[in-house]
Amino acid sequence: MQKRLQKAFPTVTVADKAARLDETELAAGLRLRDAMQAYGYYDAKWQVHRETSDKKKYILQFSITLGQPVRVRKIDLQKTGAGSNIPVINGLFNNFPLKDGSILDQINYEEWKGKIIAILNKQGYIKADYTRHEILIDKKALWSEIYLWLNTGPRFRFGNITVHGAEHYPQWFIKRYVSFKPGDWYAPAALAVTQSNLRNADRFSDISVQGDIRAEKNNVVPVNIDLKSMPAQHIKVGAGYSTDIGPNAALIYDNYNAFNEAQHVRVSILAAQLNKNASILYKWPVGKNIGSEYIAQASYQNQTLTAYDSNEILASAGRQWTLRNDNSRNKTRTLEALLNVEQANYTVGDEVNNSFYIYPSLQYTTQNFRNVLRPISGYSLIARVEGASKIWGSSSNFLRFSARATWRVRLSNQWVLGTRAKLGAMWLNGPITLLPPNLRFFAGGQNSLPGYAFQSQGPVDSEGAVEGGRLLAVAGVNVQRFVSKNWAVVAFYDAGNAFNSFSDFKLLDDVGLGFRWYSPVGPIRFDLAHPLVNPQAPAVRIAFSVGFSL
Repeated sequence: MQKRLQKAFPTVTVADKAARLDETELAAGLRLRDAMQAYGYYDAKWQVHRETSDKKKYILQFSITLGQPVRVRKIDLQKTGAGSNIPVINGLFNNFPLKDGSILDQINYEEWKGKIIAILNKQGYIKADYTRHEILIDKKALWSEIYLWLNTGPRFRFGNITVHGAEHYPQWFIKRYVSFKPGDWYAPAALAVTQSNLRNADRFSDISVQGDIRAEKNNVVPVNIDLKSMPAQHIKVGAGYSTDIGPNAALIYDNYNAFNEAQHVRVSILAAQLNKNASILYKWPVGKNIGSEYIAQASYQNQTLTAYDSNEILASAGRQWTLRNDNSRNKTRTLEALLNVEQANYTVGDEVNNSFYIYPSLQYTTQNFRNVLRPISGYSLIARVEGASKIWGSSSNFLRFSARATWRVRLSNQWVLGTRAKLGAMWLNGPITLLPPNLRFFAGGQNSLPGYAFQSQGPVDSEGAVEGGRLLAVAGVNVQRFVSKNWAVVAFYDAGNAFNSFSDFKLLDDVGLGFRWYSPVGPIRFDLAHPLVNPQAPAVRIAFSVGFSL
């Protein structure tokens, strides 16, 4: 009972005046009376004691005598309607929280009532209601009677979907963001997911997704989607700092509605201390689901990292399929098939090389988070396989597999446990010097071993210079402690490395502390990591990122 009452009495700050203190004491007494009655104690009595702390703060202490509670002597539960006999409703009715002779706990009673309606609404019974919900109480005789009659009403389905506005976009494309289809059972949650999908598309404003209950006919509810198009073309200029590539500036041009067919063209230029990149990306949506599209892209990248320097020209084309049909941004599953052409020249250690590769790749991606803007419960996985052959004109034959995964679970309101892993394996016909650095395995960096420089760890050549490996295994664990709704502190440990065989595997590990801010645009992450093996300057490295990424 003490824990229950504490929720009704948060700490209140008042001015240092006796009149204000009297008002606070009176208000607290009224809240206490209501709380005691809600838990069935209508005859409770109490005394109030005032104390003054060293900091001149008043503390009101209530000494409560509960008295005899009001007990339940009769429960009349009834249910009618099309959904009255579905298993979950039968189960809840069979486990009504109050029994004959039990104390009248109106908090449990109200929570149970609300749970029933929420379940029915989710399954299409949107007019479910209680035709009678009444508690008769005799305060003197200390008895109560409960009358609760449920009518689920009929079950409704989604009807026709009508889109108003956003005339420059094809109707079929807009309906890709709809998480339901005509004939599905009506669910307000599906309307909310659709509205969220449209908002996150970066194409529409003034978004409204509403079921027109007044226009329902034969238990079918039409849906109206009202949209206003945002300007299709955007230019973004930004500057920032990444621990992996240093200070950077970016210029990005987007056209989200090329040819008025919702085709997306992006041109981006990144100038960073350790990485310079220019790229063009073209996406042509196809099919009924978000993420199903043709892809064509080309890029030039120059990297000057601890272990290597490289210049790469890469062109890719292919198709991506969405494997889920619920069109939710929080839950995705895609398969991407690309044909890649890459020309590179690079210096690793003291060895200068160049290579040319034509290789297909197949990538599977899945994520399932309750909310990608607060990714504190769920998982993600990216697995990729790719390979090349000299028959196609490539510099060597290789088959390469890589995967990275994260998993997080909320242990309580304050605590979150998270794990992550990166794995890689490669078969190569010839020395590793035949591969450009982006196809070799290195460890180090924010999403690998944050206590070590980006792509700086792995097997070494005869001169002792890191040259990258054929295998990769890195894993980490972290614990978050929320200190407020959107802020958390985190402690983490990571271990692993890149290597050529298990016999020459050299374990590296690091520890660190940081914080997370779950902002409206996604999580903002700031970490301090310290390497535990062969620490090099700086002894503490900073890892910083903004937004959610797989």
